[in-house]
Amino acid sequence: MENYSFLDPVIQFNNGTVDEEQRPMVSSLVPSIMFAAGVFGNLLALFVLSRSPKEQRRSVFYRLVAALAFTDLFGTLTTSPVTLLVYNNNLKWLGGQPLCDYFSIMLIFAGLATVFTLGAMALDRFMALKHPYIYHAKIKYKQATYIVLTLWLVAIMIALLPKIGLGKNVKQFPGSWCFFEMYGDTASEKAFAILFSILGISIIFTIAVLNIILMSTLCNMRKKAPRSLNARNIIQCEVQMAIFLVGVMMVFSVCYAPLMIRVLVIQTGLTGRNNLFDLTVIRLASFNQILDPWVYLLFRRELVVRGISIIQKHFCPKTFKKKKNNSSFKYIERTMTTEKMVTVAQTSDIPVSPITPPPLLSLSEKNSSFDQCPA
Repeated sequence: MENYSFLDPVIQFNNGTVDEEQRPMVSSLVPSIMFAAGVFGNLLALFVLSRSPKEQRRSVFYRLVAALAFTDLFGTLTTSPVTLLVYNNNLKWLGGQPLCDYFSIMLIFAGLATVFTLGAMALDRFMALKHPYIYHAKIKYKQATYIVLTLWLVAIMIALLPKIGLGKNVKQFPGSWCFFEMYGDTASEKAFAILFSILGISIIFTIAVLNIILMSTLCNMRKKAPRSLNARNIIQCEVQMAIFLVGVMMVFSVCYAPLMIRVLVIQTGLTGRNNLFDLTVIRLASFNQILDPWVYLLFRRELVVRGISIIQKHFCPKTFKKKKNNSSFKYIERTMTTEKMVTVAQTSDIPVSPITPPPLLSLSEKNSSFDQCPA
């Protein structure tokens, strides 16, 4: 196992030289762009979430999405400035082991907190669709705050394990970041590396299974649901949230799975040290904090509907024209009176009476998932 001094520049990492193929990677340009994009994207996502209707802000799924954006922003703000500072200092580490421990803890925490939040989001949708009675009777939106805090607490406790002897935080190539020792020789170092990788891979696999169940359930619901406007709205919203969840999971899997698999393979002894590859997979993992908010912004309801309309207009013009002509007969405007909600039909073929939720979903209009649908 190689040990690197905190005062030595990058040349210490490759037996005294930096290969020409590695020079483009050893640059402050990449982390600078990643930092700016991560901060801007997550701040924009949080702003959009804060402007959502009150009904959405009072849902469990909304709070989990907000927690995901906040976690990504927190991870970016707590690690990237240190990396940029080291680059500006000619890749000489400042702060010694305490700063290295801090950086590693924040990096581990951000990764685990993100995958834990994704797991909670998948479980939330699973419970809402498969066990709606229990979900709407037992799970309240205020409980989401405690769930998020618990997940963060578990993540930070795991990230602190190297400080109490299970694992070790070390400086990594090219000397601009710290992480736990992936090439450790001791049992504790190997144990923490295996814990980190197995935990992440297991949760990703579980989320994938839950998403498959969700999509299968939604397909069955679309076939069996009554042909009422409220039933279609609820199912459409559930589909949108499922698509968003699948999108975030795919982004996380593409970004973080290579790092977790790399760490696990290293523990088997089947591969040796590869500084450039290690730097690549950690930067790929950092891209997750950049892409997550854009997944939410791109999968917002207006953009999804607009995208589907554009596709239908260009590739299915007859279907698009028919749908456009029929859309005017399906519009319902809701107005509030001092006594109750009055549903006003815009055309004669829509009943004036309030819409009753379909028996298949067994959801009240107040607590339906349609209220949680991103606007």
